[in-house]
Amino acid sequence: MESSDKSKMVYRYLGNSGLKVSLLSFGTMLTEHTEETEKAWLECAKLAFDSGINYFDSAEVYGFGKGDELLGRAIKENEWRREDLVIAVKFFIGSGPNRNGLSRKKIIEATRASLKRMDLDYCDIVYAHRDDHETPLEEICRAFNWLIKKGYAFYWGTSAWPADMITEAIKICDQHGWYRPVVDQAEYNCLVRQHLEKSNVRLFENYRYGISAWSPLGGGFLTGKYNDGVIPDDSRYGKNDMFKGFAWDKYIGEHIKEKTLKILKGLKELADELGVTQAQLALAWVLVNQDVSTCIIGASKVSQLKSNLGALDLIAKWDKDLEAKVEAILDNTPQRDFNFKHWGVLPARREKVVKYNTKLGQIEYKDDYDTYFC
Repeated sequence: MESSDKSKMVYRYLGNSGLKVSLLSFGTMLTEHTEETEKAWLECAKLAFDSGINYFDSAEVYGFGKGDELLGRAIKENEWRREDLVIAVKFFIGSGPNRNGLSRKKIIEATRASLKRMDLDYCDIVYAHRDDHETPLEEICRAFNWLIKKGYAFYWGTSAWPADMITEAIKICDQHGWYRPVVDQAEYNCLVRQHLEKSNVRLFENYRYGISAWSPLGGGFLTGKYNDGVIPDDSRYGKNDMFKGFAWDKYIGEHIKEKTLKILKGLKELADELGVTQAQLALAWVLVNQDVSTCIIGASKVSQLKSNLGALDLIAKWDKDLEAKVEAILDNTPQRDFNFKHWGVLPARREKVVKYNTKLGQIEYKDDYDTYFC
């Protein structure tokens, strides 16, 4: 395996915290667990770490615990120092009356079980993998606060929670003097923008809430593999009906197929013009958004990961002209709010937070009243 270059990696703060995370992070989710796929993942994990990635993302539902075990193997076999790693785990989904949801029992027992599978004493971030409308939010917040006070974790976050629920959780924590959540793990890519660029704007402006972005390549749709709208037999959608049902109709169903294919082909043409891959272009588009603390990627082989790491080279070249070209292709900016005071639409969130020709390590927020850095 070729040596890798850590100097290209960029680090950002995880939301309003002092924790620095690599702009690209690496996940443990595999479409299937076999000796071959696990060996390939371990090779990719080593390359990820050697390339400066310090954030590794897992969940109890990934391989029903096998993702945790695989990450634990990587840490042990490579003799990585624990202080050089940011380990994130998530939980919510399970079978049985108390294995599903976010009860205090579930949160604490799931965290202990995940740590045991990884053979670790603590994790850096614990996530509520989804929102639970049946368990009192105060109970959820209290349980995460307990984990941090007892040393099982340093920070906690949400995943795909609605903005109003996150805001309520923050207020509950403030009322009780508990640790606030600092980050949401949210889907964000060229085809899915509403959550970050519309729904979460107040979270960014009021709390500097962080984002760990998942599915930056839209489940593979933004890589170029599906530009003709056909499912290759050797693809994840060709092999697995569950993935096909989850993502294919979402991204390329009959109601949206024509528009999606137009976007995909436009991105491919622009990528060719730039001399990069379509995946690198799509990843770089996510990375230049300063609201994103880290972007979670996966890979089934080393060559794929090496190629995707090339997105770091493109962000240094990102300028207003390139941003405008991509936006013209996408043509899907979330609807802007109207400012009745000045009788005009407010700037799109992305216009305010994309930074050009910088290392993109410092986040600058600007609004009508304040400028502050984190």
